Amino acid sequence: MILWTIQEECVYRQILENGVYHCDFSLSSMPEWQAEYDWLVGQMKKRIGMPPEGVTYPVWAWYRHDGKRRKPDLRRERWGYGLKGDIYVCMEIDVPDQDVLLSDFDAWSIILLHGLLSDTEEEDERLNSQYEALSVSEQVLMKEKNWERAFDLTPMDNEWMRKGDTIQATFWELKKEYIKKVRFFTAASNIPSRPNDERARAYQ
Repeated sequence: MILWTIQEECVYRQILENGVYHCDFSLSSMPEWQAEYDWLVGQMKKRIGMPPEGVTYPVWAWYRHDGKRRKPDLRRERWGYGLKGDIYVCMEIDVPDQDVLLSDFDAWSIILLHGLLSDTEEEDERLNSQYEALSVSEQVLMKEKNWERAFDLTPMDNEWMRKGDTIQATFWELKKEYIKKVRFFTAASNIPSRPNDERARAYQ
């Protein structure tokens, strides 16, 4: 499966030296999203299998962006990573299909806001009404089950919900042999990006 992942230059150098890259959780600051990422990790274990020993969180990549299967436009991406002058690398990679979990990016953005996924405003109102009537433990179960809709990539675009347009990929490790093409670019923004901003770039 062809994917594109954007990483700091040091990650690429690490792969060249060690042959593999694993997410270093200690480098991220994401306490407000801990439950959501842990839920995704649980889904990965269930859907694609257990991670290698010592691996806790996944590597992120793009499968589809803005409705198209194409490499990221670095003229735009350079404004969303790091600080001006930082060096990044966009790697085109080929990861075995069975090792990848795809999910809808727009749905994931709603998950990070602790929301429920719905296809219409009417459904959203109904689901939230049901949710509010539950106990705390029942709310957790309902939300986690509802979030599984993020793996339904059937295209949808209405006034309430867009689905299947931008698709992200998660997998346990990035191996040297997965890398097919490499492009370097220099960050252009003077505003620091968070490791986990609205574009879900954590470990991406």
